[in-house]
This record gives sequence, C-alpha cells and structure tokens, in this order.
Amino acid sequence: MIQQKHLHLRLHSPAFLGDAHQSGVWRTPPIKALLREWWRVAAAPQSGYEHRSLRETEGMLFGNTWLEPSSRFCKSTVRLALGHWDEGKMRTWETQDPQVPHSEVHDKEGRSRPVGSQLYLGYGPLTLQQGTKIKANAALQEGETNTLDLACPAKDARAITHTLQLIDWFGTLGGRSRNGWGSLSLGLEPLSADHADLTKVLRALKTCLTLDWPHAVGSDEKGPLVWESAINFNDWQSAMKFLASTKIGFRTSLKFDGGEPHRQPQQRHVLAYPVTHHKVSGWGNETRLANQIRFKLVSAADNKLKARIYHTPHKSPLAIGGINELDVWQHIHRWLDDPQNKLTRLGAKA
Repeated sequence: MIQQKHLHLRLHSPAFLGDAHQSGVWRTPPIKALLREWWRVAAAPQSGYEHRSLRETEGMLFGNTWLEPSSRFCKSTVRLALGHWDEGKMRTWETQDPQVPHSEVHDKEGRSRPVGSQLYLGYGPLTLQQGTKIKANAALQEGETNTLDLACPAKDARAITHTLQLIDWFGTLGGRSRNGWGSLSLGLEPLSADHADLTKVLRALKTCLTLDWPHAVGSDEKGPLVWESAINFNDWQSAMKFLASTKIGFRTSLKFDGGEPHRQPQQRHVLAYPVTHHKVSGWGNETRLANQIRFKLVSAADNKLKARIYHTPHKSPLAIGGINELDVWQHIHRWLDDPQNKLTRLGAKA
C-alpha cells in the first residue's frame, strides 16, 4: 500500500540550487538528498547508530546500485514531484550587503575592516566584484513557493513523516546551506524542546563525539543544542547579518597561535576547514571539514523571521592530534549561551 503527502514549500532565504548550467532552478534531486540526510538522523536510533545497517536500509528505501548481491539493486520506493521546475528570478544580486566587523580582516595598513555579511556566509555562490555579486546565472529568491507531492510505502510512512518534520525545523537547500541559505519551510508543527520528534533524535554531546558522521541533534545538561535569536527580524538580510556576526564571534573566540602553515591543527580547525590564512600543512588545500554548527531562518510572529542555530555533533574524521573536541565544543556552546550574544537556548526558562 502507498501513502501520499502533499506539502507546501516556502523559502525564507535565497537558495543557490544549480542545474547543469549553474542556474538556480527548483529541482527534486536536492530535495531527495535533504530527505535522505534527515531520514538518517530519524532512523539512526532504530539501527543502534550502526552505519552499515542504516546504509543498507537507506539503500532499499531510496534506491541503490551497490548492495550485494546485485539482485538487491533497486529503484527508490519514495517518489517526489514538484508543482513546477521554474528558474530562479534573482539574476543579479541587487540587495545591499550589510557590513559586519571582523577583527581578523585587515586593510593594507593593517587596520581591521568590516566584511559583507552575505558574502561572508555565501562565498562561492557569491563573489566579490566591486561589491557582493551572484556568481551563477540565477538564484531562487526569498519568498518563492512550490508544492511537493511525495509517495512512499505505508510501512515507511511514519519514518518519512518524522523526517519531514525535522526538515521543517532544520532543513536547508543548496550551496552554503549550512550557513542558512535556502532555508526551507514546510509549514508543519512548531519546534519545542519537548516535542517527541525532537527528543527522539537528541543524543548527549559526549556520546555523539564517538562517531564520525552526523547522526543526531546534540544535547547537554541544559537541553537541546539549539538556539534562536532573542529578537525577530523584518527581512532575511537583517537575519543573515545577525548570523554572520554570530559566526565571526564564536569562531574568533578561539584564537590561533601563529599563522600558516600550521604544523599541527589548532582548536578552531575543529569547527570547519579550510580557514583563510591558517592552512594545516598536513591537510593541504583540498581537505574539507564541514561546519557542525548550522544555521536556518524560520518564520516568527507578525510575518517576521527568527535565526535558528543548532549543532549536529560528531567526531572529526580528520586527525586532530591532541585536541580535546569536547572542550572545544563546550567552549562554543558557552559562547552561544551567553546572553550578551542575543541568543536563547531552546527550552530555557525565561
């Protein structure tokens, strides 16, 4: 038996979804990838966080050409259909890019200077060309909508429903989506610290750091590792400016000892890699370590927006020497918990 769902999609921030011509367009493959990403988080507890078992179940649900024997190769049993495949309307980056201070960026005279908040969070899809410009042919703009029809076997419907709720709370699409671009709303239930769909995927920070892949939303003695801006924003530009300042703040709270090349990784390298002007000699230029602290814009009262920050902790897949990852992340969480940084921990008492 097949169950179907009809969903309404809305973007709260521009999305860099490239097609074969690097032009922004609504497409199902990025949505299916997002569905698989959060299905793993939803399904991980049932597999005992054992990645081989999880990967096998994922392959049978979403399709595979690698499970042995070859008789187990199969098509996806989850089917997706968008209401339209329209191209993005943002063909030029006409918005102003609000500047934010950055203590580690300097002019030719050595004085610190501000950086464009959108460029800082979107470098790659965005580029510096006498101001912040869009690199591709187009992007999907904030406020764009679409519909998604989804069909799956009835036996998998509960897991898919759980996955969709997680996407509504945390999911983003496209390039630089971990920085809040492509913030996607499905219009489902609001997030709360005690919501069953959240508590099922929470895992203690220290335990999360025993596995080297993102499998849970972290938690500690204060609750979920989820924060929201203490204020609401009138537009996505203001919200992204806040997130840029926040990211600069918690990253630069971890100081470097010396400049590149670093013979050994330092604490800030645990957060993400590469880091401008702070290359690790043993890692090279092609090594990548994705951000674990992730951003999203969500709807708030009076048609305003709120900035959401959350942590999906896991052990670094790169050799980091004697660095204590738990200490690094607890330092970042203390920074995010500090009231002067205008964030509120999910579930914290007023």
